Amino acid sequence: MFPLDDKAIIAFFHQFPDKTLPNPTSSSCTFFSLNHLAVVSVTGQDSAKFLQGQLTCDINSLTKARASVAAFCNPKGRVISTLLVVRTADGFLLILPASLMDKVVKKLQMYVLRSLVELNAPSQGWRLFGLQHPAADAAEPLGLVREDGGLLKLSWFFGRELCISGHNQSPAGGQCRPGTDEEWIYQDITAGFPWFDVLQSEQYTPQMLNIDGLGGVSFSKGCYTGQEIVARTHYLGAAKRHLFVGQCQGAAQMPDSGMAVLDALTQQNLGSVLLAQRFLGHTHLLLVLQGADIGSRHPILDDGKQTAIKITHD
Repeated sequence: MFPLDDKAIIAFFHQFPDKTLPNPTSSSCTFFSLNHLAVVSVTGQDSAKFLQGQLTCDINSLTKARASVAAFCNPKGRVISTLLVVRTADGFLLILPASLMDKVVKKLQMYVLRSLVELNAPSQGWRLFGLQHPAADAAEPLGLVREDGGLLKLSWFFGRELCISGHNQSPAGGQCRPGTDEEWIYQDITAGFPWFDVLQSEQYTPQMLNIDGLGGVSFSKGCYTGQEIVARTHYLGAAKRHLFVGQCQGAAQMPDSGMAVLDALTQQNLGSVLLAQRFLGHTHLLLVLQGADIGSRHPILDDGKQTAIKITHD
């Protein structure tokens, strides 16, 4: 489900000092509360069939040992939210941005109709947090799920783990140092994972966000909401905008989601900022840009200072 090679990503960054991921020294693990993410459970006799008709990934191919990226699209094939889908004994867990949780649950509920499906928000006891261990094996397959002491642990970029506890179980940080949501978001942006907030919802196709490249789109499973547009874009190769990771220095403030990206020479609009985060003096950005000739462009932020952007990878 996750064809990306995490070890290769880290090797890429180690080639260039200005792209190296900040790694605070710590003899213990780091604990992240992940308040910017949420968990929704989907249970019931028809839960698999229901999600198969709504999400871009192949739900029927999921196992309890492997999670998948997915997109939930509107009928026009625009992504309402990116998701991580985890199969459990009772159904499925959806990990998504907290700012989009209410919107996603409301729109999914519209499609339930007579299906035997129940959607439960975090108030039902699910808790999400993150761990990063200094000696973690960064080569472990992404999306691998294992159970550990009642927790579900999902392997993630840069040797991190997304952990899910249920039934009001309280996760203990132990000897871990406290991390921040900003640090975690920065690392997700560095890895090129396309989380975004409610302001960017329903603006992009899965291909613009590289959901297909992350293994989150099945082109053989059959119909789902938005499938016709997503499939047409794939087979015609019609996606004109693509996801890039960039960095900038000297911005007066952290760029807002949706801020325009221009060409410094022509002032042509190249696209926009999907998400940005500053950490330890570095600002990294996820950008959705017209990608045909981005290497010959001179991207800047439309922030009044014309802050230069350096594209690090796509």
